[in-house]
Amino acid sequence: MGPMQLVVLDMAGTTVDDKGVVLQSLVETAAAYHLPGTPEELNTLMGMNKREIFGLLAQRLYPGSVEAEKLADSALADFNAQMRAVYQQNAAPIAGAEETFAFLRSRGIKVATDTGFGVEIGGVIMERLNWLGRLVDLAVYSSDVRQGRPAPYMIFHAMEQLGIHDVRQVMKLGDTPADLQEGFNAGCGAVIGVLSGSHTAETLSAYPHTRLIESVADLPALFA
Repeated sequence: MGPMQLVVLDMAGTTVDDKGVVLQSLVETAAAYHLPGTPEELNTLMGMNKREIFGLLAQRLYPGSVEAEKLADSALADFNAQMRAVYQQNAAPIAGAEETFAFLRSRGIKVATDTGFGVEIGGVIMERLNWLGRLVDLAVYSSDVRQGRPAPYMIFHAMEQLGIHDVRQVMKLGDTPADLQEGFNAGCGAVIGVLSGSHTAETLSAYPHTRLIESVADLPALFA
């Protein structure tokens, strides 16, 4: 593994154990609002900004209409309420995540998280886990940028905030197609897929990546 100055890691499914509740809540919310998205499609869209997911589905019902925006906003509010209730009760790290954070920082590598959640939910998770400042240098939420994954802007935001100039010295790690596309679109020096989320190696291998690993716990071995 070449010299890295920053590692940007996804949250739910990558460093946070979501136990499948994010996909379940997306599917249930889409069904409750009669949005045309199958569980398989929603799984593919998982890593995206959640408002953008509901907006995409709502536009199919009301193309170019203000009704689509209202519907997407309502669906997002319901989804966020479900997620807030889940994470206020139980937010747990993926096994080995905290040890990986500590390993990276011991080598002088900055650690940032990014997520398809807005600050409303991502902030709850970060507060519950007490990572920020202790194990993580920066938390970036999809609401911090104009467009979420697969756009590269959360990675660029992390670079700007942490003073990293060369994207080739940035590694992106995540469990969804959108994570891998985000890292590729940013031009990251390494784009690592993990299999701890809801996607298989077969699924993720179809998207641009440097390599696939089982878990964030396996990341330190790549630096050996």
